[in-house]
Amino acid sequence: MSEKINMHQEQHESREKLPKPVYYIESPNDDTVLIGIGVEIERRADNTTLVSWHDTTHIRKMRAEDSAIKDDYFAFRRAKEEGGGEYYFQPMSIEIYNKKVKEQLVDGGDYDNEDELNQAFLETVE
Repeated sequence: MSEKINMHQEQHESREKLPKPVYYIESPNDDTVLIGIGVEIERRADNTTLVSWHDTTHIRKMRAEDSAIKDDYFAFRRAKEEGGGEYYFQPMSIEIYNKKVKEQLVDGGDYDNEDELNQAFLETVE
């Protein structure tokens, strides 16, 4: 009987990775977020949603109360029990990197194109 229950729960769980490898993250409530690498959305059988990503130094996981995806953009509202707040993800571009990210990094490099930029961030989590 428990096998049937587990199989039923697994059918309702899903995990998806956002399409771009690196995202710029903004949150009016959390100034500790900046970069999201390998962003995943996990919808669980108990109707909770977990959002996780690497941020060049560690993995972040947050429970979402509400979320939306449109094209390559993603937003979610963090669960109130975890402090709440809204998080907005947009694909990292050279323009965003130079204007909003580079100055926040200890060793922000210069990149000629987005492939080089993405590769540099991906190497921080390998």
